[in-house]
Amino acid sequence: NNPDERTAIDQFGKGDKYFGICTVMLTLPGLPMFGHGQIEGFAEKYGMEYQRAYWDEQVDQYLVERHEREIFPLAHKRYLFAGVEHFLLYEFANAAGGVAEDVYAYSNRFGDERALVIYHNTFAEVRGRVQQSAAFSQKAGDERALVTRTLAEGLGLQSDENVFYIFRDHVTGLEYLRSGRELHEGGMYVELGAYKCHVFVDWREVRGDGGRQYGQLAGFLAGRGVPSVDEALHELFLQPLY
Repeated sequence: NNPDERTAIDQFGKGDKYFGICTVMLTLPGLPMFGHGQIEGFAEKYGMEYQRAYWDEQVDQYLVERHEREIFPLAHKRYLFAGVEHFLLYEFANAAGGVAEDVYAYSNRFGDERALVIYHNTFAEVRGRVQQSAAFSQKAGDERALVTRTLAEGLGLQSDENVFYIFRDHVTGLEYLRSGRELHEGGMYVELGAYKCHVFVDWREVRGDGGRQYGQLAGFLAGRGVPSVDEALHELFLQPLY
């Protein structure tokens, strides 16, 4: 929201499109701005000269609660998204081998924390991979050149076959398991519905040796998310007993 444009609720509604765009605003470098009444769902366009509201609007409690669940926790992690040193924008390669221009995919890092954001900004379904970044300018000696990075390089991941990564989707709360080698060689395969968004955070590195069968679990899950990878591993271990 700002006084010069139509209100957010008027432009984007109250559903997945609004929350996807709001998520992008909060997870890109720079300074995100919420306008007066945006979180409450007010539709009146305020001018800079306004001293009070002219419409008698009621707070949309469902909208407020969804902000509290999906948006506010990201605002508390602005340190992870605000910088540009490790920011990378990726091309989303669709099933036909082209680039899906309506999918915004980017990653960032802060210390040991990582984040990968993927948002589908159209009313359709799409599937594809996040693997290669868009070209960006980097200084090499006295000149500059266009370079690219892979997803694994952007997130600082290892390619050891015994290394696996557990990460959580902030939007759904589900955890995912991927091998470091898979992420290095093929990137990440994703399917997205209309205006759907993923924010993959809380990345942690684990190893498949020492009796913990992460490789077997990764094959069993085949990319699916679960409420807890640790619990899924425990259930897999007890499967012969069951």
